[in-house]
Amino acid sequence: MSDYFRIQYLTGIFNMNFLDFHCHLDDPVYDSTRSQIIRECFDSDFSSLVTVTDPLEKGSMEKTRDTIRLHEHIFCIIAIHPHHADQYHPDIEQTIIEFAQNQQAIAIGETGLDFYYNHSTPQNQLQVFSRQIAIASELNLPLVIHAREAEKRVLDILEAEKFTLPVVFHCYSGSRDLAREIINRGFFISISGIVTFKKSIELQETVRELPLERLFTETDSPYLSPDPFRGKTNTPMRVKLIAEKIADLKNIPVKELNRAVNDNFRKLFL
Repeated sequence: MSDYFRIQYLTGIFNMNFLDFHCHLDDPVYDSTRSQIIRECFDSDFSSLVTVTDPLEKGSMEKTRDTIRLHEHIFCIIAIHPHHADQYHPDIEQTIIEFAQNQQAIAIGETGLDFYYNHSTPQNQLQVFSRQIAIASELNLPLVIHAREAEKRVLDILEAEKFTLPVVFHCYSGSRDLAREIINRGFFISISGIVTFKKSIELQETVRELPLERLFTETDSPYLSPDPFRGKTNTPMRVKLIAEKIADLKNIPVKELNRAVNDNFRKLFL
């Protein structure tokens, strides 16, 4: 990361701009529009984009390498998604370690457990999650967590592994009680377009309670497009709708929310 960019953050130039903490710019749906989307974001009051790469997804790492070269304010995270745990093999760890030492790689993720879809066996998910916690510890990097129907199990594992670095639960959709426990552990929660859905009453109540100093905004694009675009291909640009919804729930200006999100990002990753 350039000294120029660090100075901009420290002096507050970007503190009120939008930040998409979690998007999948490697997705094939963006192959013909990736550069345009990135240009639109940074021409439209964005401070940063954080894109995700997974060595077990074909072409993901190559596209991510190209993407982070397009703009110095694009960062990335790398890990094996729990859906792909059955495909894991030990040699992949060296790939993760080497890529994670890239200047614009800021965390190990998304990693964790998904006991809702169970695309990989629970046993393999647990094993791969444990290995990626070890990688994060070795590289002194935070973790970005995917947890579905498994938030409490993830918390128990992080405690058992004595992981002491920052942790962000991305695309949070769990209960209020679990959110409180995550916050009480000193961890962070990232909110996606799910918060805009009419039936997401509990999540909306959870967001009202979340302290600003533990909060991130994300799209998880191309998935989970917020209302009124639900069901359509999502883009990082729509983090604006998510930020507006969160700010409305918390009865604060969007600029105040963005300032907090950017401050959290700076503290954890810059």
